[in-house]
Amino acid sequence: MNTAFSPISLGNFTLPNRFIMGSMHLGVEGETGTAERMAAFYGKRFEGGVGLIVTGGISVNEEGKGSRSFFNIQNNEHAHELRKMNGLLKGKGTMCAQLFHAGRYAADRGCVAPSAIRAPINRYVPKALTEEECWKTVEDFGKAAKLAEEVGFGAVEIMGSEGYLLNQFFSAVTNKRDDYFGGDNKRRMNLSIEVLRAVKKQLPEGFPVIFRMSGIDLIPGNPSFEEVVQLANVLREEKVSALNIGIGWHESRIPTISQLVPRGAWVSIASRIKENTPGVPIIASNRVNDPITMQQVFDENRADIISMARPFLADPFIVKKFQLGMSNRINTCVACNQACLDHAFQEKSVSCIVNPEAVNELEYTKPKVKDPKKVLIIGTGPAGLEAARVSANLGHKVILVEKANVLGGQFQLASHIPGKSEFKETIRYFSNELPALGVDIRLNTTATLTLLETENPDVTIFASGVKPREFSLKGLENLPSGNYSEYLTGKFQPGKRVAVIGGGGIGVDVAHRLTEEEDPTLTSYDKKYNISSFTETGVQKEKAHRDVAVFRRNGKHGAGLGPTTFWALKQELESVGVEFYHGLTYKEVTKEGLKVELKNGEEFLYPCDSLILCVGQEKETSLLEEFQNKYPDKQTIVIGGAKDPRNIDAKRAFFEGLEAAYSIN
Repeated sequence: MNTAFSPISLGNFTLPNRFIMGSMHLGVEGETGTAERMAAFYGKRFEGGVGLIVTGGISVNEEGKGSRSFFNIQNNEHAHELRKMNGLLKGKGTMCAQLFHAGRYAADRGCVAPSAIRAPINRYVPKALTEEECWKTVEDFGKAAKLAEEVGFGAVEIMGSEGYLLNQFFSAVTNKRDDYFGGDNKRRMNLSIEVLRAVKKQLPEGFPVIFRMSGIDLIPGNPSFEEVVQLANVLREEKVSALNIGIGWHESRIPTISQLVPRGAWVSIASRIKENTPGVPIIASNRVNDPITMQQVFDENRADIISMARPFLADPFIVKKFQLGMSNRINTCVACNQACLDHAFQEKSVSCIVNPEAVNELEYTKPKVKDPKKVLIIGTGPAGLEAARVSANLGHKVILVEKANVLGGQFQLASHIPGKSEFKETIRYFSNELPALGVDIRLNTTATLTLLETENPDVTIFASGVKPREFSLKGLENLPSGNYSEYLTGKFQPGKRVAVIGGGGIGVDVAHRLTEEEDPTLTSYDKKYNISSFTETGVQKEKAHRDVAVFRRNGKHGAGLGPTTFWALKQELESVGVEFYHGLTYKEVTKEGLKVELKNGEEFLYPCDSLILCVGQEKETSLLEEFQNKYPDKQTIVIGGAKDPRNIDAKRAFFEGLEAAYSIN
């Protein structure tokens, strides 16, 4: 039997396969009236083959809440909401409550910590817990565990990773105490040990108790690997059911789950802990999103279980499709963070750019239509692809027209950026999913008025996208130049010293491609961040093979890129020498380079041998206007960049594709 689909025991519970859905906030926690929405989301993942799902962090007391968007299980209203959710999920799978305390990460002036040291990502200085308050916190973890069982959870996970309270106590960086809970490595472990004991004491014998511990903090001065293993072995001796290996603190300057991180990058940490902690199941997590990586983990015996969170946002049925040999129809998580982590940290409802139905399951339950329409969709960027998928799912007859010889539109362009090759997985998914749904895909086909008249669809969806905006500047002819599309498709070859005009998301991505042409690998990632050192990680400076500068008239560079990912990209670009200029006026291009005027009136010449223009997009709607003028009564729907080219992003495009399909009447 394939290990991936063999059962494994966690306490007195048998996990049917080697996958769990890891903890992830949905952005609806902390509210009443959300049980049905959460149950709809989790229930669909149980249908997809996962046997155990860990909730987003449920605070063990009021001060431990990370923000307003957290449940406090000792709050009666919150406990009632969780009981209701579990009741709706009864018989579908096992829900695991993550018992959580944010410590100094809590976005509240009443936050607490082992020592009064402010977190770089929080404006509040925490109050140092007294020893008595530490024991009260231990007691609250025990109470929370008992309440979790009472409201219907079948397992609990103690959150001791990602820089939250228990992790803060374990680290000498944040724990400057000299008492039972700090002073040396042995005492810094005590809060974790006492919490585990208190939790187990309040639960029936054999009730599954997972401990999510930090495998590596990625903070200067973090515990050594030997100290991490010491904690793992003590937790094993305390009869923990499994160790879930977390990676990094939220304040770390090392990207751990974005597209800059190669697949499976952190399995090695879980594997090393497994080698040194025999006799307890080890769970690996972070950037495992595809069957090839999953299978490799089990074939090489590097972990006992794989925890995935975002991949279940992208495709609820990822486990079942893997098991049935349908991997080509998995909608792969592209590690963009745009609608999940970015939303969570902004206290918004979470979703997924490639699956906007995620966490919105109750809104999109329309049955197949009784009166199918003939729907013609123009363009196969994200908006057009999603419109085609959903329209076909609803029972409509769909024709999808694309002038290029491949699907993808702007996603196809973006896939040439290092790390964003993940977008090719989305294109692969739709290339297989749409034919399976009966969509008539017509590549190398230009949409014309004649085509529309010949096909005579009931509904025409224009997802015709955008084209690079025209740009003129005195002397532009003096140096070779091309727009971002020409560069990314290989039609324009820049030189060795390049000025990028336009510093929005596209401009910054182009700078990344100019300085790093290959996707990150396990080796290059390890070297770039000195991961092998374990305790001295950090981005390493290295000169790129090109000199690149990114110019922007006004505003911040990278506008449109997500807050949880852009910092890491900018850090990488700066580490290889990319220069950033903003607050300026373009003056002219000379044979020597690009001349700009800064806000203080000073003129500045950037010496370069070529330029790439990333100055925005214009919508492509010439056929739309022609069609609407001739057939004003025909139902037309405009989505994506064709609707509004300003700040166009995949998140909006996929969502508008979904909405368009549901609006067909």
